[in-house]
Amino acid sequence: MPMKFRISSEYGVLEEIRGGREHHGVDLAMPRGTELHSIMSGTVERVVDHGADNIGRGVILRTDTGDLHVYGHMDSVAVHAGQRVDPGDLLGISGNTGHSSGPHLHFGLIQDGSFADPTALVPDLQRYSGDIAGPSILGIKGPAGWVADKVVDHAAEHVVHGAREHIVHWLVEAGAVLVDLSYGIGLLSCTVLIILGALGMRDAYRWSGLVFGIYSLIRLLGVGFGR
Repeated sequence: MPMKFRISSEYGVLEEIRGGREHHGVDLAMPRGTELHSIMSGTVERVVDHGADNIGRGVILRTDTGDLHVYGHMDSVAVHAGQRVDPGDLLGISGNTGHSSGPHLHFGLIQDGSFADPTALVPDLQRYSGDIAGPSILGIKGPAGWVADKVVDHAAEHVVHGAREHIVHWLVEAGAVLVDLSYGIGLLSCTVLIILGALGMRDAYRWSGLVFGIYSLIRLLGVGFGR
């Protein structure tokens, strides 16, 4: 699947920003203010705030499988210790707190008391977090909500398309009626004016030419509507 958020630092790499220590997680570069959602069911074990150090403000979630998920460098937290969460539930907002060189999410995985490579979970982070993860039009969270939104949008598009077709059909029919009326009125008017001209009415022939010109214009517009 397309990567919404670039991996800016992989698990296990040694970088100067950490004093040459091994990176115990993966970093995903993302705009500050991105919604972060749980990717598994579990219970919030701790909400931490290390200030300008370490992961800054973050959430540590114990999943139902017993693993710990670590979310770091958050601007704000939307959960509290002991709170149950399900996949798609909002944990907080990404930021640039702690020891950080730019807005990103630090995501760590702890299994059996030791750090483990969380790279395999990155697709779930991509799917649940960001612009497709919030509650949908129908109030559904997570990727199911995104699918629901797409279905609603698709249905709305069909409704709009159907309405557009009805309007076009009405315009075509209106154009046809206008042409028919113009033909009858134009023919009658020209006939009357020609008769009046023959009887000596001044400018009758000129008026008949004007009426014929208007009729021709209406006829042309009618052709434009599909007649």
